Amino acid sequence: MKYILLSIICSISALGFSQSNNFQVRGFGHLEYESVIEEDSLFSNFKLGEQELFVNGKFNNYFSYLSEITLNYSSHGNYKLNIERLRIKYNYYKNHSFIIGKFHTPVNYWNDVYFHARLFFPTIDRPLMFSKWIPVHTFGVRLQGQNLGKRNFGYDLLIGNGMASEDLYNVFEESSITAAVHWKPIDEIRFGFSYYTTSMKNASSMAAHSHGHNDAHSGVYSGPLDFQMLNASVAYFGEKWELLNEFSYNRTETDTLGVANNFSNYLYFGYRIKEKNVPFIAYDILSTADNDLHTFPYNRMKFVLGYKHEYSTKINVKGQIEYYRNIHDNHDHHSIDSIWEFIIQLSYAIY
Repeated sequence: MKYILLSIICSISALGFSQSNNFQVRGFGHLEYESVIEEDSLFSNFKLGEQELFVNGKFNNYFSYLSEITLNYSSHGNYKLNIERLRIKYNYYKNHSFIIGKFHTPVNYWNDVYFHARLFFPTIDRPLMFSKWIPVHTFGVRLQGQNLGKRNFGYDLLIGNGMASEDLYNVFEESSITAAVHWKPIDEIRFGFSYYTTSMKNASSMAAHSHGHNDAHSGVYSGPLDFQMLNASVAYFGEKWELLNEFSYNRTETDTLGVANNFSNYLYFGYRIKEKNVPFIAYDILSTADNDLHTFPYNRMKFVLGYKHEYSTKINVKGQIEYYRNIHDNHDHHSIDSIWEFIIQLSYAIY
């Protein structure tokens, strides 16, 4: 199925080049080097990050198209193509739209505004919550409104597949509902809230993420689980100051261990100097309850000190020193007091 969709995308891209100026094809990518100090060990490696093809454009005043394909180095020692987004949008009345396809689940500012190109990330990596319970992608249907009224109100109502699958297969076996609202009282600031719910038949089955599933008493949990999540976002990106706060709370319930309450919060501050330089700090915390059967129970705090230099709008370099504290992972039966990381990333765009 993926190869059929890739063929469709390539055909549309070629059509855009040859017959119309309404379609745009852009490329993005990044390279990374990191060093990790873990207890008495030092690890260093160089990474070829995601290389991305981004295609978007309009068929007419009502219909538009967007696709995002990435090439990644997998843990199995080879490269793989991923369809991150592929959607058709129908603007049926002013700024109100109907969308069908695969898209980023609009649960918070980060996932709604940023895509896979690291060029636009304020930091090198995503918040911790993305590695555990944020459903990055959903395949389904979506009602959307953008920039409505004086306060630029927006809404999203999305019905799609659950966390076990993010593509065409198994779409109707599990479903999810996402409801989100946001508003921008001024151009530089945006507030947002969202609610997400799904019921899993098999909580050990996840798509695209390394979510853990652990029952401290009986090992991997593969039974049913109800998942509900609330998110709140505040973003401000002005001429000088930058701020982003992402809060996420989720509640899981099983017949085995009952209700578990988990939360995570990511806070970023940056200050722009002479237009192209942004020193920044970030604090990230994630806490999972001991009786949670969706992710491995553990607590983690992360401190970030970083610097970004923008050579142009198409290329920048970021450097970060990261410190992790209070890491406890029941899956590995291993506890680490602290981890230090140094990461440097080069991000770029071609268009």
